[in-house]
Amino acid sequence: MFLSRGIPIGYAKAIADHRLDVVPPHQLSACAGSVKHVRSSNGREFVTYPSSYDPGPALCDHLEFALKHEGISLEVLAALFRAVNQGPFEDELSRHIQARPTGQNTRRLWFLYEFLTGRRLPLEDVTTGNYVELLDPKRYYTAAPIKSRRHRVRDNLLGNVDLCPMVRRTPILQEFEAKRLANEAALIVQSYDVDALRRAVDYLYTKETRSSFNIERETPSQQRAARFVSLLRELPAWESLDEAALVHMQNVIVERFAEKGYREEQNYVGESVGVGLRQRVHFIPPQRKMVPRLMAGLLSSLDRMMASSVDPIVHAAAISFGFVFIHPFEDGNGRLHRLLIHYILSRAGFTPQGLIFPISAVMLQRKDQYDACLESFSKPLMKLIDYAVNEKGLLTVKGKTSGFYRYVDFTRMAEDLYRWTEETIRTEFRDELDFVVRYREARPKLDGIVEMPDTLRNRFVQFCLQNGGHLSKQKRTRYFSNLTDKEVHALEKVVQKYLMPRAKAPVA
Repeated sequence: MFLSRGIPIGYAKAIADHRLDVVPPHQLSACAGSVKHVRSSNGREFVTYPSSYDPGPALCDHLEFALKHEGISLEVLAALFRAVNQGPFEDELSRHIQARPTGQNTRRLWFLYEFLTGRRLPLEDVTTGNYVELLDPKRYYTAAPIKSRRHRVRDNLLGNVDLCPMVRRTPILQEFEAKRLANEAALIVQSYDVDALRRAVDYLYTKETRSSFNIERETPSQQRAARFVSLLRELPAWESLDEAALVHMQNVIVERFAEKGYREEQNYVGESVGVGLRQRVHFIPPQRKMVPRLMAGLLSSLDRMMASSVDPIVHAAAISFGFVFIHPFEDGNGRLHRLLIHYILSRAGFTPQGLIFPISAVMLQRKDQYDACLESFSKPLMKLIDYAVNEKGLLTVKGKTSGFYRYVDFTRMAEDLYRWTEETIRTEFRDELDFVVRYREARPKLDGIVEMPDTLRNRFVQFCLQNGGHLSKQKRTRYFSNLTDKEVHALEKVVQKYLMPRAKAPVA
């Protein structure tokens, strides 16, 4: 399967024995030899434990091993509980719980079985012992806990049974948290005067809009771009989101394919290739009938994380990428996915009030990283989905697939979003503010050479910046034929001195 040597244990044994179709969890384990060995590949860990760790033949013992050593994989557990012979397994699980009713992982397993299946085992409630956290806060990002008195477990998941994001508290994420980027952004803002900030706002919103469309290889009309900017500006005032709000957002940003609700067809992300325009499918979202339930779970998770003050970047990554994986509309999903990042960061107070981080500009510059982030989920997923595309390009999915989208591990997405946000704050955000200040200094010097209308002066600066500080012959002939050589040269000198981009330090 996924392990090259040893006897599969924990989740690996459950997957192998029951032939589970699941996206591989973060860790898979085996027993072999006498020394523990860890191998990492493509963001996953393959751990070989000494033979003394072998849980034995019983499935419940392997599940307790998994909960203790591998963490909680809701996707594997949900798939397993659907695959087992229900009656015999519930008898085995009940005996296992009765044999150790106060065991922490026993109670976690009991809670998870009833949580994921909606069934109730024939057991009395636990009445003694301390409550145990379902997720270890040292290993996972968690929400404010809800007590389950029956199991004496504190449910601190980020969502519910309909959809529950999982994010591991990795060293990378802990390092980013310690940087306190929101405070860094606030200090940057404090270093500029009110006039500079006011002038920078339009640049920031326009840059985010243009970049978000460019990621989709689209160039919006002025009217469409203006609608997008207006939506970005008004989002922080929205106290909550529901289907109606998302439909409104979709209607604002698309050109023609405005929808009245979530999609009614099976969509997919792909491209036409070859002479016969055969479809190459890159990603398949859930079947349409599951979209309302998945979206209800996503919005519930959004609210739960907001109420729990979960780290804003982690929150934004889980919800925005969860949204784009569900792909609830026929058009506009990518732009809405990026809008949700801004909505969550602004609502959480991470973004300075009235401003915006042009994160899409960095995503566009790091397009390979952005695509790889999306593919970290889509590539293993596509190996599991059975589908067919007919001659008209219509795609049909065979079998049930909703479980693949319900309990996604968004750790990779959170790490990447933190990385892009840091770069945005330290480059794009600061550069735009700095440019406004430098332009304010340059403007009277430009006007001292030759007075031009604002639009024409801005166009001159733009053309020079696009051409290494010089006005091209073509642009001069078309727009500035009335300027003398001396005037053009003097204007170029001002642009070069005050407005040319400054060299950036390389980003790892």
